[in-house]
Amino acid sequence: MHLDYRKCATNNRCMVGKTGFTNFVHWEMGEIQALNASSAQLTPVENAQLMRLGSDQRKREFKAIRVLKQGVFGADEIIYGMHGKPEIHQAGVTIGISHSSQWALFAHATVAFGCDIEEPHERINRVVDRFCRSEELELFDTEIGIIQLTQLWSCKEAIYKLVNEPGIHWKDQMRCTAISESKFMFTVETHVKHPMIHCETIQVNNVIISIATYA
Repeated sequence: MHLDYRKCATNNRCMVGKTGFTNFVHWEMGEIQALNASSAQLTPVENAQLMRLGSDQRKREFKAIRVLKQGVFGADEIIYGMHGKPEIHQAGVTIGISHSSQWALFAHATVAFGCDIEEPHERINRVVDRFCRSEELELFDTEIGIIQLTQLWSCKEAIYKLVNEPGIHWKDQMRCTAISESKFMFTVETHVKHPMIHCETIQVNNVIISIATYA
């Protein structure tokens, strides 16, 4: 995993951001507020999409992702395919997007992947029984806290995007089988036969990024 700490993106767009290469996936993250304050201009189609969004936060998230996308794919627009999966008109290229309350994540690769970004919060303790089994928690070789639970949640979110099958039950159908520091292995049990899934988590600033790919 390669990680680059940087303050300025391409086209003289300055922001606090990070970029990395994990599991054959290139990713970039940036602060939503800083990305919205940048001088980058959306395309007419993107502006029309932006104006149809309801909440101000949703609009900020939308623009932040498009600003990150512009640094890689310029004016090429993000479209949405089956089950709302984001796509771009580039042969052989897969993209992924995610955002937390303060951060936006844009990723791309020539392999299938899913990505997620999360800000750890104590509220995860209230939902742990809904998304993981006790056997999964026993795989951690450290004391289990908010960070470890967020890693597991984030991996399952990334896997949900990778598999792209609506209705998958996170607790019953996504099972972590091994954990080695920031690397997680999962099986997914649906009517479709899935190979083993590898998920790596990266802790940057106050967030956790997860990249899931087929092992």
